[in-house]
Amino acid sequence: MSESTKRMKVNRKLAEHKCGRCGEGMAFGEDAVVCTPCNRGYHAACWDGAGGCATEGCENAALAQLEQPAAAAEKEIPLGKMECPHCGKLIRSNANTCYHCKKVPTLDGVYHGPKTPAPGSTAALVYGILSLFVCGIIFGILAISKANSAKKYIDRDPRYGGEGMAMAGKVIGIIGLVLWGIVVLLRVSGNF
Repeated sequence: MSESTKRMKVNRKLAEHKCGRCGEGMAFGEDAVVCTPCNRGYHAACWDGAGGCATEGCENAALAQLEQPAAAAEKEIPLGKMECPHCGKLIRSNANTCYHCKKVPTLDGVYHGPKTPAPGSTAALVYGILSLFVCGIIFGILAISKANSAKKYIDRDPRYGGEGMAMAGKVIGIIGLVLWGIVVLLRVSGNF
């Protein structure tokens, strides 16, 4: 393309013509480009800006340009808020889970911070053990209730752990409840 054009300063002959792109007159001494195949003159800025000749069918004609997609406007996120990396909705920046998709707002969806035993998980295990030895009907029911409560806390907040303790307390509580139920039935029937 450079061999089929001449870059020069506008001379007297070229100053008599108008730019082939913008249609304005060319001033003596300014930078210009002359397309050799069609012998048409252009302001250097017009030629460079359009990427070639304006004459249709000329070998130096500018190639068709693809439209650039409009840049997505950046969202302004209010102070104290963040976008959930999973669903893209705004949530509090210190939220433990997204209110919309119920996932942990980390890239992998897993909470990586320290965990504390959920309220009721330790009590469920203690009540479960007590249900084996003392009044299993009452302590068994308490163990099951505390284990269910702890499980709800763990499901709602990823900072809570102790699911194993709660589950063990629930299982032991059920065993204690069943054993004490059998003892009560045997006493009532007079066989114990």
